[in-house]
Amino acid sequence: MTDTLTKVGVAKDYQARTEHRLPDHFAASLGYLDWKTQPDPFRVYEGAEQRQLPLCEPVVSTPSWAELRANEAIAPAAALTINTFSQLLYDSLAISAWKASGSSRWALRCNPSSGNLHPTEAYVITGPVAELISQPALLHYTPKDHGVEVLRWLDAEPFAELNRQLPEGAFVLGLASIVWREAWKYGERAFRYCMHDVGHAMQAITFAARILGWRVRRVEGSTATQMDQLLGLERSSGPEAEHADVLLVIETCPTSTSTTTNTVSNTAAHAPIQLDLTDALLNELSPPISAQPNTLSTQHHPWPILAEVEQATRDSSKPHGVFDGKRCGSDTGNTDALGTVTLEVEANDIHGTDTSASARDIVRRRRSAVDFDGSTGMTREQLYRILSALVPSLTPSLWTAFPHQPRVHPAIYLHRIQGVEPGLAILVRNRADEPALRKAIPRVQTWEKMPGCPDELGLYRIMEGDARRLGRTLHCHQDIAADGALVTSMIASFNDELDRFGAPAWRYLHWEAGAVGQLLYLEAEALNLSATGIGCFFDTGVHELLGLKGGDFRMLYGTAIGRAVQDPRIQTFPAYQR
Repeated sequence: MTDTLTKVGVAKDYQARTEHRLPDHFAASLGYLDWKTQPDPFRVYEGAEQRQLPLCEPVVSTPSWAELRANEAIAPAAALTINTFSQLLYDSLAISAWKASGSSRWALRCNPSSGNLHPTEAYVITGPVAELISQPALLHYTPKDHGVEVLRWLDAEPFAELNRQLPEGAFVLGLASIVWREAWKYGERAFRYCMHDVGHAMQAITFAARILGWRVRRVEGSTATQMDQLLGLERSSGPEAEHADVLLVIETCPTSTSTTTNTVSNTAAHAPIQLDLTDALLNELSPPISAQPNTLSTQHHPWPILAEVEQATRDSSKPHGVFDGKRCGSDTGNTDALGTVTLEVEANDIHGTDTSASARDIVRRRRSAVDFDGSTGMTREQLYRILSALVPSLTPSLWTAFPHQPRVHPAIYLHRIQGVEPGLAILVRNRADEPALRKAIPRVQTWEKMPGCPDELGLYRIMEGDARRLGRTLHCHQDIAADGALVTSMIASFNDELDRFGAPAWRYLHWEAGAVGQLLYLEAEALNLSATGIGCFFDTGVHELLGLKGGDFRMLYGTAIGRAVQDPRIQTFPAYQR
């Protein structure tokens, strides 16, 4: 058996091993919270030079959410400055508010995280930034004080060689995970949640960049070992080990963001970026780091399977999937008709829409609901608008960090949609997967197009009837899965993707599911509703409901949308006091 097949086997076995199964079998965890060892949610490098970033509060003149989600270019902000650099991080990874109840106090961030544990860390490799740094450097972002730590100063010559491989005016942002932060609470299932969080962060950065008129593209062709070295993580080990997940290139002056430009040039402009990180170049870009990462917990419970799956799924420099070049050309079909559709709010709708609100306001006010009111729904038109945003061929401007053919397809439990009977539907985000999905879901005799659904949207009813009890049961008996307007079970092409692209594809699928969840959060906010990600679900129960067998498709994640009920005992405070 080859090493590649062994690693694929590890990924598949981990997925099966960490399934929750009805009626009451859950993946291994402590079963309780050991508060004495709760990890510090903020990583800092002791001894590193610190630089504070200016606070960039949202203003009225920024693009609206409707403009951000439309398939039109947004004029780029001024080139990279301390203010635009700060705004990018402030709108994507920074603290959005502090909460307090009694003696407990905790921070919320723009990017959501399972259990609010935040395993994702961000690093930036950039040239000089006026009023911030005067020479190229590797920086670590510190959301607690909205600042950066200088980990390495980079020599001009090797940095210039790296910079020549990037688009003009671009810089590199890397994301890494500290798995222990999630393992502390969730045990063996934790690595799933870490990868969801990476997807949330990738999409949050994409939206923050688009607000500035910038664009995010993913780097392919680099190994995880190379990425670790580039981000200063090559020596990280032990129970609090931190390792690179993905490199993103932030283009501050994208050559083309319109979907109507020349097909060839536009396709090339959206393709993943390839970096030639030779050993010689990496060695020159990675002088020793003297600063030391802080200790997050005094003690740790071992979960050996997490290190095993982390190692098996590390990036191997192979392609991440099939590049979706047609999405970026002029042959994407009638994208504007659905991508920029104006919401029609019916007279009896009990809540309005907020698509004209500042996009910055929406990304900053995002919250994870903990309870829904059990009565508020949405209109059919609002449902179709939300779902259109999830389809990259219809809203390509929202999916620049995910340039591959979509592999995640939400099954949607429709609870309270005006003009639509309750039941279960499926959104096919990639029409190429539709034949395989129809074959994989044998219990459905006919796939009925939803009433009034635009032709461009692959949304089909697959079951009729009240699905509230079903949604609650399959999502770990959580009321929030039944009390909202809808809840999703995201299923993904699984075995085929791992067999074609190797064990790292396991990560990519979970990133994509997290990215879908992030967009659902923000689309809900634009409707003055709320959302919450659901990582606890009975995998096998969902598979049995749909008739999925053999691992061709598996459930990866869930998201619920509804009207949040606020707890009056919880107080809210500003994100930063300065």
